[in-house]
Amino acid sequence: MRESKFPSFLHRFWIREAAVYLAAFFIFTLILLNRSPNLLRPLSMNLQFGFTWVIPLLFIVLYLAFSIPGWPGSLIGLTATLALFALALAGIWASGHTQSVYISGLIPLRDAQFYYVDALRLLAGRNISEFSAARPLFAGLLATILAITGRDLMIALMALTAINGLACFFAATEIRRTHGTLASVFLLIFLFLYYRYRTVGSVMSENIGLALSIIAVTLLWRGITTNSFKLVLYALFINTLALNARPGPFFVLPALLLWASWYYRKPNHRFSWHFLLLGLLAIAAGFGASLLIKQFFGASSGVLFSQFSYALYGLASGGKSWSYIFQVHPELSEMSHPELISTAYELTFDLIKHNPVLLLQGALHNWSILFSNSWYNLFSYVSGENSYVNSITRWSLYILCILGLIRWIQKITDPYMSCIVAATAGILLSVPFVPPADAYGMRLYAASIIFIGMLPTLGLAFLAEKLKVNFKPVVDKTNSQTVVWFSAFLTLVLLMGPFLVHGTSYISQVTAAPCQDDMTYIIVVFDSGNSIQIVREKDPGLDWLPRFHYGIFKRNVHGLPDTNLIDWLENVEPGTTLFYTFDYHSNREALVVIPTSKLPRLGSIMKLCGQWQSDPAVKTYSIFVSEDATIISE
Repeated sequence: MRESKFPSFLHRFWIREAAVYLAAFFIFTLILLNRSPNLLRPLSMNLQFGFTWVIPLLFIVLYLAFSIPGWPGSLIGLTATLALFALALAGIWASGHTQSVYISGLIPLRDAQFYYVDALRLLAGRNISEFSAARPLFAGLLATILAITGRDLMIALMALTAINGLACFFAATEIRRTHGTLASVFLLIFLFLYYRYRTVGSVMSENIGLALSIIAVTLLWRGITTNSFKLVLYALFINTLALNARPGPFFVLPALLLWASWYYRKPNHRFSWHFLLLGLLAIAAGFGASLLIKQFFGASSGVLFSQFSYALYGLASGGKSWSYIFQVHPELSEMSHPELISTAYELTFDLIKHNPVLLLQGALHNWSILFSNSWYNLFSYVSGENSYVNSITRWSLYILCILGLIRWIQKITDPYMSCIVAATAGILLSVPFVPPADAYGMRLYAASIIFIGMLPTLGLAFLAEKLKVNFKPVVDKTNSQTVVWFSAFLTLVLLMGPFLVHGTSYISQVTAAPCQDDMTYIIVVFDSGNSIQIVREKDPGLDWLPRFHYGIFKRNVHGLPDTNLIDWLENVEPGTTLFYTFDYHSNREALVVIPTSKLPRLGSIMKLCGQWQSDPAVKTYSIFVSEDATIISE
């Protein structure tokens, strides 16, 4: 009788589901477009940076949202999830937060600057750099998103955030089917804490590596639940793409392959050679797709996973960082990229041959870092403003992991538990080759972090079962295939997008008349959503991207790890605009610093006259200080 209260067209499942997603995305967009100083600003900043009181309250809200059955529950749960991720991004934009990979929540730095400029290079019809060619999937995806959004970086960041929020919702919904609402909300918050720590607001490959891995586990879970051979194979392919986009603990792939070959064995057999063969083909297809994009769009000197050679040398040296090889052999910096990689491997194998004990020391060192009380430990991203609360939370997570292992030992044939234990073993075996200390907050493990989160999640479900807490699985009879269709669409965009958008921003005129007074010039496009403006303290208005008062900007740049760049940015005067872009003249990246009054209309192709900063302390950031802009085309 209740169904009759709704319009008849809503009785069709696919229409109702489409309405749910449209409504949730409307709220997501509204949060990021609104500039409410009284509600959204404090709420977003608390959700992005708070922990001690915010996370328990968030758990209660999400638990209530995910406890509602039927399509109203789907609407509220999806809306709450997307709103959570939108508020995290809004918190970055409202605060002007600055960290190692961006300035004021927008301007990309370090690795992010390479991905972003290479995406612009691809749109301009040029090859991406050696850096992005080592893992080309994200640069291609970012170029596709920028093409769709009119090269607007802020909208592109919204899209990346929505993709991750949606992936986390799918995972939470699938876990709720099998292990209840408590476990699903726990996993959702775990993934949110990881995403907000270093990924939200950045154009880093973790965005797609994390999203794809979450989708892969969701498909894996659905495959186990429905005993679908094909879904598990598909999940293996998606997880391979995730690790190609954000290289990390690759031993997860053989671990999952062996587990699935055991799980899909025939009666009276110990192994399925059929699945093993098809699984190898699925993994090979994932690597092949990455190689194909590299071959089409990467620099000819680019080498897939080239950074691994540096990390391997650090391991063979007793557990040093990836940059240690350049300290010992500075002459490598003068070599061409392929020669550098080849020489790095030769030096590594020679070191292992003459002193193999150092290799073992390096492995033990990396494992010890993973379980240390530092910014590099297994749960370092689960943190907040109180160190005691952080310690209690992390030890609680370790206890839940132990409970998960106990559950597996008690019921070793449980496919869910055995799958996660196999993946965890793969991660632990990978640790020597993926040093946790090479990046804060387990950043290198983005494409496998969901497996790390699943073990305490299942431990919590086991604890609730033993305590006889009534947290039962939520039966969903709709059997929605949205996650399957979404994963197919995302994969299609990831693999076909670069071919469709390549050269769509081609500019034929890359030369112009010389500048006066010994100045050089660059040719750039002034895009929407790609710049920040620094205004005087007395100017009215709310501090919110893209506009920040000088005092806020100056304070926030101290979040950068490079004191030289901090000192340089502190001297930037109010009335200045900063944006990172691609110089069509020199084919290099440029961090443009220009008086706001000199800027033309958005979308203009312009010649900027000025000087590259030659100070060795900041030269690597490619800073171009411009004094004048001339419109070439609008």
